Amino acid sequence: MKMKIYLFFKKITNLLLDLLFPIKCIGCKINDEILCENCIQKISLNEREIENIKAVFSYQDTLIKNSIWELKYHGKRYLGEKLGQLLYNHFIEDISEMRMDVLGRSIYVIPIPISNKKTKTRGYNQSMMIAKGFCNSEKSGALELKNGIVYKKIDTLPQAKITNKKRRLENVKGVFEIKNEEKIKGRTFIIIDDVVTTGGTMNEIMKILKKAGAKKVYGFAVAH
Repeated sequence: MKMKIYLFFKKITNLLLDLLFPIKCIGCKINDEILCENCIQKISLNEREIENIKAVFSYQDTLIKNSIWELKYHGKRYLGEKLGQLLYNHFIEDISEMRMDVLGRSIYVIPIPISNKKTKTRGYNQSMMIAKGFCNSEKSGALELKNGIVYKKIDTLPQAKITNKKRRLENVKGVFEIKNEEKIKGRTFIIIDDVVTTGGTMNEIMKILKKAGAKKVYGFAVAH
């Protein structure tokens, strides 16, 4: 009951803040743009491949870091959709190749799941917001958002709080599970995340999807 009251007042507070403080660009503060085209052009591409996962930007880029921070901790969920669009635009050629490979079937897009506890506290999953923007950018309908196929069954310590690589990998081992395995076999998947460091979380999900019969699994992240 207390959590429901908290979430209700949190939503009201966010609505009031949006009314009192209209949307401004994270970078230059121009009105009515959460991330304007001028600022987007200033972000340097810094693609990196980590354990079969492709990440587009460096987290050290001030604009990217601030955008992800505002998305995760200050309720700016619409920033997620903008970041999803940037992710799609960067990988548009990769997606075109995938579309040719799946022979008319849709490509399933999965956001990295977070625990129910964290979802209730934050009010949403930031990777889900990015995945929405990513899928909505594909006008052919070839990308299909699938939020319920993989879920997090164990609430673990946040990866960002663990600095040791070995401990990070151990922290995510066995914490994810698949729902509706019959939907996995022969399908192509794209997993979406905000920030990837060691790649442990995404690779754990890749592993269980392949074990369940997925044809191909790709990992895309906004930053590294």
